[in-house]
Amino acid sequence: MTTTAPQPIGTTASLAATITRRLPDTAELTTVAARVADDLLALGEHVPDTDWLILGGSMARGEPSWIRYHHDQHQLISDLDLLYVSSGETPTALISQMRTSAEKRFPTVDLMTLPLRDYRTVTTSLGYDFKNLGVPLTLHGLPEHNPVRLDDRDAYEILLYYIQAYYWHRLNYRWQTGLDSTQFHLLVNRLCMKVLRATAMLERGAYAHHDFARMAPHLAEQMRAELAWRIDPRQPPLDPSRFWVYVHDAFRRFDFAFGGPRPDAVRLSKYATTSSGQIIASHQKRVSELAREVAAAWVSNPRLDRIGTVERATWSRVTGWAGTQQQPGPASYFAKHRREIHDHLLAMKVQVAA
Repeated sequence: MTTTAPQPIGTTASLAATITRRLPDTAELTTVAARVADDLLALGEHVPDTDWLILGGSMARGEPSWIRYHHDQHQLISDLDLLYVSSGETPTALISQMRTSAEKRFPTVDLMTLPLRDYRTVTTSLGYDFKNLGVPLTLHGLPEHNPVRLDDRDAYEILLYYIQAYYWHRLNYRWQTGLDSTQFHLLVNRLCMKVLRATAMLERGAYAHHDFARMAPHLAEQMRAELAWRIDPRQPPLDPSRFWVYVHDAFRRFDFAFGGPRPDAVRLSKYATTSSGQIIASHQKRVSELAREVAAAWVSNPRLDRIGTVERATWSRVTGWAGTQQQPGPASYFAKHRREIHDHLLAMKVQVAA
C-alpha cells in the first residue's frame, strides 16, 4: 500500500500550524491554536500503539472557524471530527471516556470508530478526509493506505446530506416563522458553505472552503462572503433565503454534469447493491425531490408565505401521505432518521471493496 499521509505531529507548534494553515489571520490565532493543539495531542495520548486516532474535517483541511469576540479573543465553533482506527475488531481505548474528554474541550464532537480493514477500504469524502488529509494525533502516524480519489457522486452525496441537515436542524420552520437568533444564522451560514463547497467540488475539484482559485468566480465570491460573516456574526445577518438560491444553482449544475436529474447519489454506483446503500438512497430521493421543488419555487417567486404551502404539498406527494391526521413534516422525518442516515452512510462505504 502507498501511504500519502502527513508525518506524525509531534509538537504543539507543528500541529497548531497544520490546523490553521489555510486561514488568513494565523498570527492572531497563535495562542488559541496552540491551546487547541494541546487538547488534541492530549486526546492522542490515550491511544495505545496498536491503534490510531486521526483528525479530519475543517481542522485537517487547515480552516477551522473561530469567532472573534474581542480584539484578540477567539472562540472555536468548528466541529471536531475524529476517527479512531483499531487494529482489532474493537477499540482498545475506552471510546466513551475519550468522547467525554473531547466534549469538555470542544463545542461539538463526532468520534467514529473503524477497524483497520475498514479504514483501508473506505473511500468517498470520508476516506478522503481521514486518509488524504487526515492528521495523525498519535506518534506512530497513520495506518498504511491507498489515497482516495473523489468524483461527482461524492460531491452530490455531500450536497444531499447537508440539505437533510437543514431539515433536521428545523431551519425551514425557523425561517418560515421568522424565528431569529445568532445560532440560527450561524447554522444557515454553515450549511450554505457546505452547499457551495459541494458545487465547487463538482466544477473544479475544490475541496476546502478556501480553495478560491479552484472555484468558479461567483462561487468564490459567495464563499468569501460566508467566511467574512462567520468571523464576526455580530454583523447584520445575511438573508437566510440565500440557502435555497445556492441549492437551486447546485441542482442545476449537477443536472448538467449528470446529463439530467439524479434522484440520489447511490444509483449507478457500487453502493447500490448494499443494504445500507438502499436505505440511504430512499432518504436521498425524498430530500432531493423536496428540495428541488422548494428551491425552484423560491427562485421563481420569492414569497415566504408561499414556501410552506409548496413544501407541504411536495412532501405529501413524496411520502405518499393519504392519512386524515396531520402529516409529520420533513423536519420531524429527518430528525427521526438523522442517526440512521449517519450510520448507514458509514456502513455502505465499508460493505463493498475499494
